[in-house]
Amino acid sequence: MVRCCLPLLALALAACVGAEEDTGEPVADSLIGTGDGTPASVGWEYILGPDENLDDPRDLGFDAAGDLWIANREDDRTFIVFDPGTPDQEYDRRKDGDAAANHFMEEVSAFSFDGDAQFGSCGESNNTYNDQMRGNDYMGPVLWSTDLNVFGVENPIGLGSHLDMTHETPFCVGIAWDMANVYWVFDGNKGNLVRNDFARDHGIGQDEHFDHVLHRFTEPEVERVEEAPGHLVLDHATNRLYAADTGNGRVVWLDTTSGQEGDSLRTNDPGAIELSWEGAEWGEVSTDFEAPGALALHDGHLYVGDWGTGVITELALDGTVIRTLDTGFGPEALYGIEVGPDDKLWVIDNATGVYRIDP
Repeated sequence: MVRCCLPLLALALAACVGAEEDTGEPVADSLIGTGDGTPASVGWEYILGPDENLDDPRDLGFDAAGDLWIANREDDRTFIVFDPGTPDQEYDRRKDGDAAANHFMEEVSAFSFDGDAQFGSCGESNNTYNDQMRGNDYMGPVLWSTDLNVFGVENPIGLGSHLDMTHETPFCVGIAWDMANVYWVFDGNKGNLVRNDFARDHGIGQDEHFDHVLHRFTEPEVERVEEAPGHLVLDHATNRLYAADTGNGRVVWLDTTSGQEGDSLRTNDPGAIELSWEGAEWGEVSTDFEAPGALALHDGHLYVGDWGTGVITELALDGTVIRTLDTGFGPEALYGIEVGPDDKLWVIDNATGVYRIDP
């Protein structure tokens, strides 16, 4: 493994603190600052970008050790940044073998980490092997290890280092970890939120896909926008899933404990079970977005990155707007946002790289 050292570049933007609302009351601490909402009202710490061969980054997340993982869509690679945002920062670029990455990490769009030793990824693809074949919809979320002696290294039968995969949700643009080997995904093909249980993983680089159980929620219906994020985040305290319904310009919530089993559905993997799930409780958090894509949840507030405008909005969970921050990235550039172990917001500008916001 090659680990490349990277000097940090601090952008010269002043942070505004201690600002007040029109009422004169102090504004509570916020991950997007308390100033006037312009790009210069917060500090921007550059982490990685094109100079480090980051090209078309789509999402980011943190593993249990606090290392930053970045999904690089252009070449199916993953960047792992050690000690991110510190003077000791280093990074590694991993690709899970050309043949394996063409399927398991193809058109990667989203990451979600379980807080322990695994993560899930999602790809906005219908399985074209990077445009080498006609798509057959044989795609879905993939389960991985965060162990760097495994990820992108072990390849026992030519299928790379993945731990498991399901194949019922092509054009997936969002993923959120729930429990054990269970992940929620935004199926951009059929426009559903799907609970995806890998059950027992098949081990490193194997292909046993017979024990998966999927629940396809019939409501709410969501709409993918091509090339845009449609990220998900689960509030583990309330079991509410929040989804950026990009094509409908809204953020919705879903009570993941509600509803009941419906019809049995056909699956691409013999032995796997897929059921429709009906009558779940859901609602709209906010409809005041152009194309919401990125989501983060912190201290009871939802942070929404609008892919259509480049603005981050902080919302109370009832939809009340707390404040906004114009990133200055412009339309169709703001992809992943994530709260780091330092309780700061880390964001992706698709054109210039990954930044940490210092409010």
